[in-house]
Amino acid sequence: MNFFQPLDAIISGYAYESATTSLGVLEEGAQTKKWISAEMLCTLDNFIKVLLFSERIFVEGCAGENEGYAEPRNAIFGASENAKELFDAEGIFHSLPPFKGETKTIYSRIADVLKPVSATETPWFTVECSYASEQPLMIRQEMVTMDAFFIEYAIEQGGVHRFKPVFPGEHLYLGLRYSRVNTLGATHTIADIAGRRLRTLVREKMQRLNDLVFLGAPPIPTLPPIFVSRILHDCPNGSDIIQTLIEVRKSPAMIRFRKWAAKCMELIASEDVDKRAKALAAYDKLMNFSLDEDISGKDFSKGILNIIKDSLKGDVLGIASEVISPVMTYLCGFNLSVLHQFGGEKADIRNIDTFLKASFGDKFTRSEMDYVSTLLWLPDNLTDWKKENVQLVTMSERLDPLAPNLARPCFITTENPNDILNAQKAFEDLWKKGKRL
Repeated sequence: MNFFQPLDAIISGYAYESATTSLGVLEEGAQTKKWISAEMLCTLDNFIKVLLFSERIFVEGCAGENEGYAEPRNAIFGASENAKELFDAEGIFHSLPPFKGETKTIYSRIADVLKPVSATETPWFTVECSYASEQPLMIRQEMVTMDAFFIEYAIEQGGVHRFKPVFPGEHLYLGLRYSRVNTLGATHTIADIAGRRLRTLVREKMQRLNDLVFLGAPPIPTLPPIFVSRILHDCPNGSDIIQTLIEVRKSPAMIRFRKWAAKCMELIASEDVDKRAKALAAYDKLMNFSLDEDISGKDFSKGILNIIKDSLKGDVLGIASEVISPVMTYLCGFNLSVLHQFGGEKADIRNIDTFLKASFGDKFTRSEMDYVSTLLWLPDNLTDWKKENVQLVTMSERLDPLAPNLARPCFITTENPNDILNAQKAFEDLWKKGKRL
């Protein structure tokens, strides 16, 4: 455990491949013939969040295929060679060291998480997550059984707080894990809270706009991919997305925020009660951070990140506001200022389509963005899963027997029969077009 630093993260090889492939599509711009699925967009947004708020990122292996059978292999970078060189120069990504622990522990834990599915007898399993709410919601996600092994190896090596779910199916796996395996210790870092808080602020604003639905306004998606949209807004063109992402990550304010978060983590682990109290107070400031109403009307640029000194004072509580505010304002303020592009007070669906087409090179419909919103709001740690009123079960069946072996399809349905039929038809059309990557 001493090998890892406080803000080091571990992600799966599949998430790494999917996110970097999405970056490659955005690099190519409007002329690309490739396509990004809703799951890939969610994966990319989670990937950027981890990239901004973590120091080193260790990449696990992933499932490959050989003559129809799944086998482990190294993850492949999906964007351009130039993009890989830019990332390599920063020293962000590293291969996870070989596992030297007890494999029996891993197998026993996976058996508990996946039951009644046998991890040794089926190459796939499906997670069914049912929300008990006023409008019942069900998420059904197919996973490759080997995914569970990579996740558990990562957790065994670095701790559950260092494994970052990036692909939405990994969020659901953590939900299963919470309900079936007793886990002690930290479940996430203080830096992870920042990303969740950002999404909470945007989601609350979006939900307020949907209060107009009962007056006849069409509902709008409650959570756009805020990290993707922030970075794309600062790109002169799509080919600059990697460079822009790295520039934001290297900005003085982001560096200082990560140092502050790492210092908070040290104080949290301290035996000194006063130090822990300061860390708790700093944590509360982050959890309760809010933006002024007038911020939503401004257009923020990366320049705001350069007004903060790069030095870090020892008092994490004393500098909490000046460390938190620039980062949260930059990443969240922009997204609040463009809510009108997702409908605003008039909830104009045409504006939603225009924004998505301009930002992502392909047109996501409003129903697809509802799908994205649901996946982005899934809890990313065990502690947050405790707060969810859900039932999670596993089944040894495929969602779509005709899908490629490593496709990992996902379906979201509600109690509305039309929603179910429309969702099924949309995904059937995608498979027929052969667009899914």
